[in-house]
Amino acid sequence: MPTGTDTVASPTFLELQRELAVLSPRAWRFGALTLASRAGALVSEGLRIGHRYGFDSGLFMAHVYENAPRGRTRVGTAIDRRLLARRTCQAFREIRVLARDALDEALAADASGAPVIADLAAGPAPYLFEALSAHPAAVAIVADIDPVALAQARAAARNVGLEGRATFVNANAFERTALAELEPRPTIVIELGLYGIYPDDAMIERHFRDLAETVSPQQIVLNVQTENPEIEHIARVWRNARGQRCVWRLRPLELILRWAGAAGYEAASIRADRHRIYRVARLERSR
Repeated sequence: MPTGTDTVASPTFLELQRELAVLSPRAWRFGALTLASRAGALVSEGLRIGHRYGFDSGLFMAHVYENAPRGRTRVGTAIDRRLLARRTCQAFREIRVLARDALDEALAADASGAPVIADLAAGPAPYLFEALSAHPAAVAIVADIDPVALAQARAAARNVGLEGRATFVNANAFERTALAELEPRPTIVIELGLYGIYPDDAMIERHFRDLAETVSPQQIVLNVQTENPEIEHIARVWRNARGQRCVWRLRPLELILRWAGAAGYEAASIRADRHRIYRVARLERSR
């Protein structure tokens, strides 16, 4: 189906990877922003979580999804409110809704009668448990490489009475053996927030082949970050769960669809958040 043209914004990924010249005005600017962000972490709950656990962590995403500014003193709450109002955080919340819509669509199109959903980088996975509640015949495999995020997802499932319909697996989505061991065999795979934090194109291209050859789901729901005016702020100020700079890779949607197409999948629907930072796509096996 037509997708339009997604352009990857500048600066490039390679430019973001490079450290700025120490005496450059941009280095001073981002240095000041980093100091302000770390100082803000003393009073803002979101900045505290981000700097302690990573701005790509399940704990930070849960705070963004909740969208309830918290902090020590009114100043801290105001700083947290400003963080949660960033366009990237708004897009995070919107893709949760878009992902839920795509997942509902996938469940409606599932011809098995007993859908098995595998979320391979689940984090807190609120959209997944909402979908399970609405589709009693479905079960889920909740997978994540982060044990903390996995524990958070298990607690969320328990809170809504769905722990018995979910299997929780500590696994790396990019390991072929981990994919081959998923049981029961998934009919729908979800991959949200996964591609942007891994810069290796070859690994993601290979991942689509691995999915097709080991799991062979009928449908895949994924997202890709195609453009983001805040990408340099994120790369220079935020830190990931490993304590490194959050240098996220923007990719054209067409590139992801080409890799998926080579593995035997084609786009059935595509959605975008209002800022057009992300695309959420539902793929089906090619007929």
